[in-house]
Amino acid sequence: MGSERPCVSLCSESLLGSLCREADRLWQRCRSLAGALERCMDPHLRARLSAELADLQRRRGELERLARAWHRRGGLDPLLLAFLAEISSRSIGRGVGEAL
Repeated sequence: MGSERPCVSLCSESLLGSLCREADRLWQRCRSLAGALERCMDPHLRARLSAELADLQRRRGELERLARAWHRRGGLDPLLLAFLAEISSRSIGRGVGEAL
């Protein structure tokens, strides 16, 4: 029974690491889409880019809510959970020259 704890810990850290990487990729793609939307003049392309951005923002929100719920429940690495919540809630920024 004592060997179960390290496996659970390693599995949860691997899961959290994967979710942190996903959150970072989502944030980077959202930034890219926001920049493309600022430059895009085609209405149909703007609609597709906006829809993709909305989908990615929803997923980022899901990850943030998940991290906060896991944090309240306890039992997982609080630092990784805080990091996941942070990168899931990062601002995309609005201006091309704005620091993100």
